[in-house]
Amino acid sequence: MATFLFERRAIAGGFLLAAFAIATWLLWPQPPSSRDVPVIIYLVDTLRADRLGTYGYSKPTSPFVDALAAESVIFDSAYAPAPWTLPSVVSLVTSTFVCEHGVISNRTRLGTSLPTLAGQLSSAGYRTAGIYANPYAGPKFGLERGYHEFSNAGRQNVDRGAVERLLNRVGNRPEDPAESAPFFFYLHTTETHNPFDAPFRVTNRFGKIRNEQRTQMRDLVMKLRGLSIFDWASGKTTGTTNNMVLQNQVMAELASMQDTVNLLYDSAVWWADANLKSIIDVLKKRGVWDKAIFIFLSDHGEELGDHGGWLHDQSVYQELARVPLLIHFPDDEFAGRRIDEPVSLVDIMPTIFDYLGRPELCTSCRGTSLLPLIGGRVEKSETRNAIVSVRANVMKYYGPWKKSRGDINIVARQEQWKGIWNDDAASLELYDLYQDPAEKVDVSTKEAEMTQVLSEAAEQWLRNCRARAVADEEAVDMDQETIDEFRALGYFN
Repeated sequence: MATFLFERRAIAGGFLLAAFAIATWLLWPQPPSSRDVPVIIYLVDTLRADRLGTYGYSKPTSPFVDALAAESVIFDSAYAPAPWTLPSVVSLVTSTFVCEHGVISNRTRLGTSLPTLAGQLSSAGYRTAGIYANPYAGPKFGLERGYHEFSNAGRQNVDRGAVERLLNRVGNRPEDPAESAPFFFYLHTTETHNPFDAPFRVTNRFGKIRNEQRTQMRDLVMKLRGLSIFDWASGKTTGTTNNMVLQNQVMAELASMQDTVNLLYDSAVWWADANLKSIIDVLKKRGVWDKAIFIFLSDHGEELGDHGGWLHDQSVYQELARVPLLIHFPDDEFAGRRIDEPVSLVDIMPTIFDYLGRPELCTSCRGTSLLPLIGGRVEKSETRNAIVSVRANVMKYYGPWKKSRGDINIVARQEQWKGIWNDDAASLELYDLYQDPAEKVDVSTKEAEMTQVLSEAAEQWLRNCRARAVADEEAVDMDQETIDEFRALGYFN
């Protein structure tokens, strides 16, 4: 593990969190027996919550997600555990944060110490299968553990044919119901990751875009990615190479194309929405939908110039950290409920096992079941999930942000307040999301009491998290096949 980021420290504490967890368990009655229902996670890579109608967006980018929301529980303040795919997905499937699992760069992979969602479901008798379109969610990084089938969708993403084949092999078997077993599917798509790769029939959905504009955007994005990780990729200490002038030039060019970038991104959101509909149509056709827990989410959002940045992993502002989260329960249970309290994707794994009546399969989980919130069985708590997202950067470098933000940033939430603890600078940015949802005005000096509360909470949490580090990560061999997969997704030139 990168011990220079997360050194082990012996810490006494955590009693309040433990007490709350026990109280939550007591307040929410456990099911009388275990429930063997299908579980499906559908993840759209790089999807911002604020570009969906159900979260207030004015353009018709997501008609099907909006309809799905009416049948689901909607979480208005859901957060990605990390602002890029690899650590976020590892956190999702282990219910731990980056300072515990240690997977913080493309040279690390999940080890074998932490139980995974697929592994625990497999041990409970589930058939498990996954399809991923981003290599960071694949076996090269240890994320195949626990699956009976795990395949790369490549640039085709996840289509209805692939899901039907999985249902035939792994899921329900209509011709022989007695032989059917409960199943878990993890489906990871990438429509919004590279919007300039959307089909031409999609690209002009919300405005005319010329092909040369798409090509220019693709070239700029790939150039910026390369510049930001140049030292890391070259085996140098980040910041060794001074390419700030070049980075500024590329970001200025992207800013000049912001309207086009937004049109492309919105079109990719619509494309993802249409693909989601086709998958759920298959589930309904096969008689799975009404029986299943279906969880729709993203691993992180995307910076589109909101705070001067582009792509992801450079901040934890709302455009990156806040993600959509809808949970559809069997027979539309809890349909239409909206939860405003901040939650994290580390809560997904304990929620699943709580609903299945198998909480013993989640004893290593750091998240908290969302069922008490959904069922209205607990009051809002100032201490529940105060920490919802963590950035631990070792790969990217941009001088001004290195100075102001550093490499470790922690999101602490309490009611309308969002604090961003910049650990290297020992400073906290504070935003009132009710009055300032775009986080344009830092009110940390005006709200000294809340600034102190969230600063202390973040510092204490980080100390405790470092003490829990499991040193589980392993080294990655970045072979040519993996490099080619990343290049197809636009990571490498």
